[in-house]
Amino acid sequence: MKRALLALWLLLSWVGFAQAQVPAGVSAPIGISASSQNVEITLISARAAVQPGDVFHVAIQQKIAPDWHTYWRNPGDSGEPTYLNWTLPEGVKAGEIKWPAPTAIPFGPLVNYGFSKSVVLPVEVQVPTSAKPGTTLSLKVDATWLECADVCIPGEGSVAINLPVEAAKRDSGDASAIQAALADQPKPLPDKAHLTDLGASGLQLVVTGVPADGKAYFFPYELKLGALVDFAAPQEFVRGKDGFGLNLTKSKSLPDPFVGPFEGILVIGEGRNAKAFSLKAELIAAAPMSDTAGPKGVGGADVGLLQALFFAFLGGLILNLMPCVFPILSMKALGLLEASHGDTAEARTHGLWYGFGVLASFLGLAGLLIGLKAAGMAVGWGFQLQSPAIIVGLAVLMVLIGFNLLGFYEIGTSLQGAGTGLASKSGHTGSFFTGVLAVVVAAPCTAPFMGVALGFAATQPAIGALSVFAALGLGFAAPFVALTFMPDLMRALPRPGAWMSRLREALSFPMFATAIWLIWVSSAQVGQAGVLAALGGVLAAGLAVWIWRTWPGHKGRAIALMILVAGLVGAGTYVTQAPAMATGAASSSFGGEPWTHARVEALQQEGKTVFVNFTADWCVTCKVNEVTVFADPAVRKALNGDKAVYLVADWTSRDDVIAQALASHGRVGVPLYLVYKPGVAEPQILPQILSAEVIKSALQ
Repeated sequence: MKRALLALWLLLSWVGFAQAQVPAGVSAPIGISASSQNVEITLISARAAVQPGDVFHVAIQQKIAPDWHTYWRNPGDSGEPTYLNWTLPEGVKAGEIKWPAPTAIPFGPLVNYGFSKSVVLPVEVQVPTSAKPGTTLSLKVDATWLECADVCIPGEGSVAINLPVEAAKRDSGDASAIQAALADQPKPLPDKAHLTDLGASGLQLVVTGVPADGKAYFFPYELKLGALVDFAAPQEFVRGKDGFGLNLTKSKSLPDPFVGPFEGILVIGEGRNAKAFSLKAELIAAAPMSDTAGPKGVGGADVGLLQALFFAFLGGLILNLMPCVFPILSMKALGLLEASHGDTAEARTHGLWYGFGVLASFLGLAGLLIGLKAAGMAVGWGFQLQSPAIIVGLAVLMVLIGFNLLGFYEIGTSLQGAGTGLASKSGHTGSFFTGVLAVVVAAPCTAPFMGVALGFAATQPAIGALSVFAALGLGFAAPFVALTFMPDLMRALPRPGAWMSRLREALSFPMFATAIWLIWVSSAQVGQAGVLAALGGVLAAGLAVWIWRTWPGHKGRAIALMILVAGLVGAGTYVTQAPAMATGAASSSFGGEPWTHARVEALQQEGKTVFVNFTADWCVTCKVNEVTVFADPAVRKALNGDKAVYLVADWTSRDDVIAQALASHGRVGVPLYLVYKPGVAEPQILPQILSAEVIKSALQ
């Protein structure tokens, strides 16, 4: 269709500009330059004189009128490139045009690839050794091109140059211009690149070993049949720890099936700082990421909505037993003990408010995830912990809760104070926010069955995703809420007494331990800046607590809150501006190599079994597996044997390439453990709670 539009466009242009169609060079004698209406071409040479056997460059230089352009070797949606037809002496050979990197030129719904203002197109020329000094080589070229603005006009011209053959070669005054054009030629990509077929979602070009600042554009070479990409579609940049990716839209004319390799030019950056690389990308297969495709369970079976809801509820139940939730159990336990011998109806109200807080938090997270994904961001479960500012804020919050449990300050009149009191209306509000806090601290963990359920939610419309998150919240809140509706069981709990004050104080230390762990995570993300910001926030929190305690009244509390807010804002601003660390996956995962798609493919071709650990420093489940399973000498020996290779995909900081890889396997969070066998495209997905036997069995 687009080619048909181009033909009609050219026909109308020809009729409207008939007077301009006199071929350039026809009415004028052939020389080193020729002109059409909007383009002047000149044949320049790097040599003023050549010698027998010389290899040098000539070039067609196009000077293009303002608002007009000519075309690259692949013109994009419409257009035609410049063609050269040489007339050369016997034995002299001319190569193909060495094309510079083009620019994308939008025109209505189309995008073309070409050049504006001026362009130099070098061509290598070989002089035979039989050329005799004292003779002259006459190089003539007939050039045709298409020059376009609002209309397109075919242009043509014939240019020639005579070069004497001498005993020694001599450079010309145009040598520097040609050398500059050759220096700006796209360089070979220093590392590998590959294309991942994402099915209906398109293609992803993954590039490793080349830094990028968020600006990159891929210009594919033309294919023999059809086109690789939709030229007019945007190319979404996704950042990765070891490189980056570009999400591309497939061309409607792309053959099915299609095979690589695919070649083109990758331009990184803009303006004078732009760098161009030539690349050849092999095609690898990946699971489609369409809106209707669901993830696979551990056994490989498709997951439907009902099964996903059941898995979400079950995962929420188990999440209460995960180590990341242990700190909040102190607030739950104190609330239950206080309520166990009080008003039964009030205890139930307390439980319901807690459940509402949990449910509201899960639905809020779901809405945020849906919104960020709709905005084109690659995010998943626990994404908020990839922000150093949020990590620092949570560390300060844990310290404040610890101070409260030690009795340094009180908010409200109940025993819990910090948010779990039952004696007043404000206690109900506190119960709600206790549920919110429980979800916040649960984010570093992924319980069994949660991964499959959340992966399903990521592929569904908004209503389906919200339903899965609601089921997860109901499962998470169910044990505590159900306990408040069991009077006999609650009465069996120990009676309140003085020992509860000691228990309350003792439970502050898990909070301080959590704060220390969060500060360590921030150091893994932004280095010393994370530690300094977190400790500065803790200092501001301590000062605020001291003023709250020693300066009674509204004025003192207002000053305390101002100091706390100022400290948090300052710490968050400082840590946000700090450069992200290249997180060392191997340092926390027992010697694994950094993961890339290309590395997995290369190892499989070598006949190796590949174990991939998708992990993060803030993922408590991941760390528990590392301490209890990966530290096992037998497991480490199996992972680093002659036939197996251990790769680590570190998601501690935001990495869109890893996020896309998780999504391709129906997951939105870590941990994810994959085992690739030689010659098998699809990996085996292992359970999130590992054992040494599971790993050793998978590697056999």
